[in-house]
Amino acid sequence: MAQILLNSAVAALIAAVFLTTAIAALRSQDRALQKVPVKANERHHPNA
Repeated sequence: MAQILLNSAVAALIAAVFLTTAIAALRSQDRALQKVPVKANERHHPNA
């Protein structure tokens, strides 16, 4: 029984870590997509 409980606890921790990393990656991609065009526009205006 102890092994089953430990295995389930480890599986739950791995799932939680996977979800947190996936959410963090999606958030960072959304922020990058929003920031890149603004930086590109700011760079193009002085050159023009």
